[in-house]
Amino acid sequence: MSRAEPRATGHTRPKRVCREAGMALPAVVAVGAAIAALTGTWFESALTEARRTRALSDRLIAFHAADAALGACVERLRQGSAPDLSHAEPDAWRRMPALDMPEAFTPFAAWPVAAQPARCLIEAWHVARPAAGRAYLVTARGVGAHASSAVWLQMQVVMHDGRIVAQRWRRVAAQPR
Repeated sequence: MSRAEPRATGHTRPKRVCREAGMALPAVVAVGAAIAALTGTWFESALTEARRTRALSDRLIAFHAADAALGACVERLRQGSAPDLSHAEPDAWRRMPALDMPEAFTPFAAWPVAAQPARCLIEAWHVARPAAGRAYLVTARGVGAHASSAVWLQMQVVMHDGRIVAQRWRRVAAQPR
């Protein structure tokens, strides 16, 4: 029986021409490449977000350490048990090793997860009206899990007869140089 002759069953199979042969492979490769590119982008986004979260966590640890130290230092100042520097203008905190000087102290032995304990410096300065009381600048530095994540906070305190009559709080935006 030759190819052109019909089979005994009477059915002939039509010849198919596969023009679409090989079209699936480029489509699969394109989809795979797109998925790989998206996966890489998502991975980079996740890494960036993890770094940002860790940095924020360090800053929060440092902020809370500095805030707690500031409160403890102001309380010690109110009780009269804190050392202080007396200058016409409080500028010792601006010097880089300011919190390494002997007048600076550590209100807590340690802070959870912090690389270093928080430190305080209390500087007295003269107010224009001595009858208003005595003014102090209290500076506190808190450190996060890494020493590079330091936060500086300050409180200006005016005391009269052992009572705090005025206080203002601020965050030092840039680390003193």
